[in-house]
Amino acid sequence: MKNYKKIIIVITGIAILVTGILCKQEWFLMAPLFISLFVMAFQSEANRIGVLIGAVNAVFYTGTYIYMGVYASAASGLLFSFPIQLMTFFRWKKNAYKSTVQFRRMSTKARILFFTGVAVLWAAVAAVFYCLNYEYALLDSLTFLLGFIVPVLTWLAYIEYTYLWIVSAVVGLLLNVQMVINDYRQTTYLIYGVYALYCVVGAYISVQKFYKEQQGFNS
Repeated sequence: MKNYKKIIIVITGIAILVTGILCKQEWFLMAPLFISLFVMAFQSEANRIGVLIGAVNAVFYTGTYIYMGVYASAASGLLFSFPIQLMTFFRWKKNAYKSTVQFRRMSTKARILFFTGVAVLWAAVAAVFYCLNYEYALLDSLTFLLGFIVPVLTWLAYIEYTYLWIVSAVVGLLLNVQMVINDYRQTTYLIYGVYALYCVVGAYISVQKFYKEQQGFNS
């Protein structure tokens, strides 16, 4: 990991800690964020260590969600996020290329079908969320959907995961802004959201670089 990324981690971590103290946010809500800083830093370089640490962090998030009484999120963390990231690590290790993996790219036809399917699913999930009177139905439905799709594409090492991950990060940031408006104590998550978006863009750049290298190597 490059030195400037370490500096960004330290600055972001201090900002989260100070903001959390000033906003009197519960410590158990902040703790997983500090681990996430390192998870995202490694994933910004498409380094498979990132998903391994992410799998461990999913367990911490599960405990946090249980403490908060958000049992659906706890179940998602333990039954989906944890195993899919662990599976991704071992699959990427099996198909290793340097510190990352041998990436694949969808065909043009597959991309059209895939992204059309995502749009249709989003419309369906959004409709359900509206019927359930979710406060952030439009954005939250997309975050919910991409929360399952992006990890699966990552596991399969399709470079398209970075495109949707950027969308997810932007939507997540918008949600964080809305939550801060309603509850200033969520400012720590807004700070993390900005950092996460930076890392996700870095992941896109890294994956594109590795994919081009691999294509040159395989040609």
